[in-house]
Amino acid sequence: MEVLPDDVRALLKKEFEKLKDNVHIWLFTGKGINDRYNEFSRKLFKELSGISKKIHLKEFSLKSKKARELNIETSPTILINPEKYHIMFQGAPLGEEGRSLVSSIIMVSHGHGILGKESVSRLTELKSSRDIMVFVSPTCPYCPQQVGYAVSAAIEVPDRVSVRIVEIYENRELADKFNVVSVPQTVVNGNVVATGIQPEDAFIDSLFSGAPVEMQIAPSTKEIIKKDLLIVGSGPAGLTAAIYAERSGLKTVVIEKGSIGGQVAVTPVVENYPGYTRIPGKVLMDMMAQQALQYTEIRQGEEVLQIRRTKKGLFHIKTSSNRYETRAVILATGAEHRRLGVPGEKRFLGRGVSYCATCDGYFFKDGKKVIMVGGGNSAVTEALYLNSIGVDVTLVHRRDALRAEARLQENIKERNIPILYNTVVEEIIGERVVSAVRLRDLKKKESYVMNVNGVFIAIGYEPVNTLAKKLKLKLTDDGYIVVDDRQRTSMPGVYACGDVTGGIKQIVTAVGQGSVAAITVFEDLMNPYWKGKGDFE
Repeated sequence: MEVLPDDVRALLKKEFEKLKDNVHIWLFTGKGINDRYNEFSRKLFKELSGISKKIHLKEFSLKSKKARELNIETSPTILINPEKYHIMFQGAPLGEEGRSLVSSIIMVSHGHGILGKESVSRLTELKSSRDIMVFVSPTCPYCPQQVGYAVSAAIEVPDRVSVRIVEIYENRELADKFNVVSVPQTVVNGNVVATGIQPEDAFIDSLFSGAPVEMQIAPSTKEIIKKDLLIVGSGPAGLTAAIYAERSGLKTVVIEKGSIGGQVAVTPVVENYPGYTRIPGKVLMDMMAQQALQYTEIRQGEEVLQIRRTKKGLFHIKTSSNRYETRAVILATGAEHRRLGVPGEKRFLGRGVSYCATCDGYFFKDGKKVIMVGGGNSAVTEALYLNSIGVDVTLVHRRDALRAEARLQENIKERNIPILYNTVVEEIIGERVVSAVRLRDLKKKESYVMNVNGVFIAIGYEPVNTLAKKLKLKLTDDGYIVVDDRQRTSMPGVYACGDVTGGIKQIVTAVGQGSVAAITVFEDLMNPYWKGKGDFE
């Protein structure tokens, strides 16, 4: 039985036609150790080598002389062009790891990665070696970007940078050593430098410092990039706005500090987007991004740090990598997960506390006990996902009834997922990682401790409004950006769309607002409504 579906095989055939140099894959396996993952890896690479004659597979046993020479002890272990680079995958390349593997093969074949020229130049200044480990899981949509940076570094300076991509489930001992419960987690020379994806500049900085780094405003020495419109955020609203803006003739750039797709990209399944009865959120957003890329430029891993309007009505924008001058700005910054605000929540973030079941649930798949806090659609959807992959999950809700859609509640009953009603979390307990929670029964007015391995939280969202506050835009009492029916904010030339504006938070409403915002920008730039009102004159 083949492991690659026909559509994926066709796509890879097209991509692999562009391969430049031969890529040599060394696969190390040990009998009786992760046998089903070994077999998957073996079949995968045989199929890949069948798709392209430039991909060559060699197999070795963990007991072989070569394994001893290279100190390889885990199965399966994959090396890519090991005679030239130090690029290792520990664990079978399933799911999102498969994307990372294919990207790595393409980069190795061409001899360069995805890092910008400035980053590559900085890497050549490394005085000593760097051993990078990126911990990943098959269900983490954020991981491929971080893996891409790490593999790129190993390609650009192979004499000083080595990289290991470690799948947490198949390599529990190593994951436990670094207290990995959330991915991606990046370790440099034995020190944890980041939990989550990093902007490119921060990734390079962490290679030099060997420690977590804070984002800083880039020096204003680069040539200014001039555009008609800059969009902050690449969720459904931002991507739709970009498509409509470019089709209207506006030169547009989308800036995204994190992963493309926003909250939708980590939604296990979307069942209410017209045209699709059931589609993974990541797949839906990949399709939107591919369409947007046909028209506009998306700069991923770049963070907008400062926006300033001039007396002439232009906007000067500083990011972590560049400077821009634009005629208008659309804020599609979305919303972030609301915190519980209880002791232990911040301390154990990435150590058992998570706001993304899709990203981190895989670690708990072998029957580990977790709670999912919340009672809305998001909490119930993620609880169902956790249950489907083998996690022992209990819903904790502060009210006496769930707020989720009836269909989702029916699914909860069918799966026999326990629900603790009228219950709140008072404290998250543990030493290195989460080991328990203190819960309070609001009816009985009693507190008690429940032993758990993880705490997943889905209690709503708060607007990402840092830039809006810096611009002194009018906000609601809850911090959402106030807009009119054409997505205009209180500042001429600045528009907002999507979850950052509050209201109904659905993909379809975000898409609609994105299109309205872009069309309004076009019309306003043609006929500025603010002329004669004292602004920009």
